[in-house]
Amino acid sequence: MNIVIAGDLFPVPSNFDRFSEGDIKYLFGDKICALFSEADLCVCNLEGALTNRPANSVKTGPVVFAPTSVINGVKRLGIDCCALANNHITDAGPQGVLDTLDVLAEEGIASLGAGKDENSIKRSLIFDVGGKKVGLYNVAETMYNAPGENRPGAWLYDELIVCRELESLKNQCDLLIVIYHGGSEKYRYPSPQTRRRFHRMADAGADVILSQHTHCVGSEEYYNGSYLLYGQGNFLFRSFNNEFTDTGLIVELVLGDDGFEVRKHLVDAVGDTVRYDERQDFTSFDERSSKIADEDFLAQKFDEYCLGELPVYLKAYKGKILGLKVIRRFFPKWYKRICMERYERNQILFTLHSLRSEQNREVAIRGLEKYLKIN
Repeated sequence: MNIVIAGDLFPVPSNFDRFSEGDIKYLFGDKICALFSEADLCVCNLEGALTNRPANSVKTGPVVFAPTSVINGVKRLGIDCCALANNHITDAGPQGVLDTLDVLAEEGIASLGAGKDENSIKRSLIFDVGGKKVGLYNVAETMYNAPGENRPGAWLYDELIVCRELESLKNQCDLLIVIYHGGSEKYRYPSPQTRRRFHRMADAGADVILSQHTHCVGSEEYYNGSYLLYGQGNFLFRSFNNEFTDTGLIVELVLGDDGFEVRKHLVDAVGDTVRYDERQDFTSFDERSSKIADEDFLAQKFDEYCLGELPVYLKAYKGKILGLKVIRRFFPKWYKRICMERYERNQILFTLHSLRSEQNREVAIRGLEKYLKIN
């Protein structure tokens, strides 16, 4: 018995027609199609909303939705269950979430991780796979996806609740899989916080934890008998392309009487399609994974990543700077320096304080929401 789990999957305008026609040979190629057709259970993260009546979403970054007709390609591939707890499920507004839930149900595809309000989100499902009870649990980090009493959204990570639910779920199944949507984009290692979260979920009973959202293949770790994957990468999701996002992993779990075996399959983006990587070269992946146990190394790598991303945040906090777009284009080395040095030390200290302090963070978030007339 085997389970196939793919990373981020969502159509883009250039392949809407192919998805609507169910042309999976064009979209995925023979080898990937065979991998899915031979599996007993197929799962993916559906990275957006399926709707024919999208509403404006107040957010930054890509707005991801597609017409409901594209479900034909998802179904034809053999997807049995879609994880919906992600940062793009609310991109087409509340109606987009409702339409996504409806079209999946109409096509007989199970879903979890999102709901019509905070009290109706299905967080877990149990499947019978060859006589084995396989539990799926789906949760995301908080982004633009928070539900409300009367507002659709995704199931968001609350460690106390999540770990309690995993403990209960583990008592009902033979294999417990967590699909976690979070982590740092285009970063191949876990942050210290992400790694702690994964360890706690594993301690609570999760046998397999897969991190999506990072849009790149990351690294893996075995922890007390559990398999932890920090970054599955894209399956077929071409929102932006670079050296990180062109490669993804399909994870195959082979179930046996003595547990499970993890088989990994590298896939590559080719235009608006995805193909099985004939090389299956895990050299760099294995090298990264060998360093996971070195906490000092992980902390150093994350510090480097954060310092590299800092100008993006400071630019937004500072507001409009005259001529910055021109400087960024023609003088990229000056760009980061200008973003950093326009702040006084006390301004940076207060920014740090407002992010660290729960009370200040709550006040700032609510104030910005009211200013933007959100919620």
